[in-house]
Amino acid sequence: MDRVVLGIDVGGTKMTAALATQSGKIVKLLRVHTKREEGAEGGFKAICEMVQELLNEARSQGLTVVRIGVGFGGPVDFGRGTVYLSHHVHGWENFPLKEALEKRFAVTTSVDNDANAGTLGEWMFGAGKGIDDLLYVNIGTGIGGGIISGGKLVRGWKNLAGEIGHMTVKPDGPVCTCGRKGCLEALASGDAIGREGTERLGRPVKSEEVFQLAEQGNEVAKQILSEAVEALAFAIGAAANLFNPKRVILGGGVAEAPEHLLIEPLRARLPRYTLPQAAEGLEVVRAQLGYDAGIMGAIALAITSIGD
Repeated sequence: MDRVVLGIDVGGTKMTAALATQSGKIVKLLRVHTKREEGAEGGFKAICEMVQELLNEARSQGLTVVRIGVGFGGPVDFGRGTVYLSHHVHGWENFPLKEALEKRFAVTTSVDNDANAGTLGEWMFGAGKGIDDLLYVNIGTGIGGGIISGGKLVRGWKNLAGEIGHMTVKPDGPVCTCGRKGCLEALASGDAIGREGTERLGRPVKSEEVFQLAEQGNEVAKQILSEAVEALAFAIGAAANLFNPKRVILGGGVAEAPEHLLIEPLRARLPRYTLPQAAEGLEVVRAQLGYDAGIMGAIALAITSIGD
């Protein structure tokens, strides 16, 4: 019987699950929407229903699911497979997700945060393929990240490695979601760009509109983006000095902006904050997996966990 894996991407209101081969080819994919007010109970129920459907599908095709990988949208204790919390949905606090899934389905399960899963996905199937030293930075509502060094995901002893979004860039800067001041997330995330746009333009705007206005030549919008790029260059430059990646991969909704507004100025400014030897040959590229980043990351987590 062919051995396959099952990946699950758990977001605030969206869940995706897929049956996939060990080369990453999707056999069957499911997507469902959940309601935040249903909390972790509703989320876990949706996960179980998708897992059961995919296990039934595998059985009907003569396939054996050997691993489940879960990328969760929030901090996770990777060793125990316990969710610390969700920033968007109540009830996930200290939820033993790995234990609950293994008890219910008798399939070995790995649970990690979505940034680490996304890093593995880009490394195995996307813009990081063939690169054993890379930094993945996901710029969306917030900023997450992950590190591949020497061909291995770096987790740290509390699974907090790669949290570039909470690197202090401006000690007296705006308050971050973590409660501290001046984090990269508070200066360069989609929410941060939208906040600055709202304050300086005098009306409610989102980050997408700030990029559109900058494209049209609006000087205020151009200055907001220039400051965000400067913060990104500072943080990524510090990370490059620390572990010497070959490639920096930018993912998330903000990274979908036109290259001349984000990636090109970032490339130009990185040498200001990076040792010349570390900057030489350092590549900055856009992530390739796009909308599928979450589920491909969960699949990559399952595949890389086989044998652990």
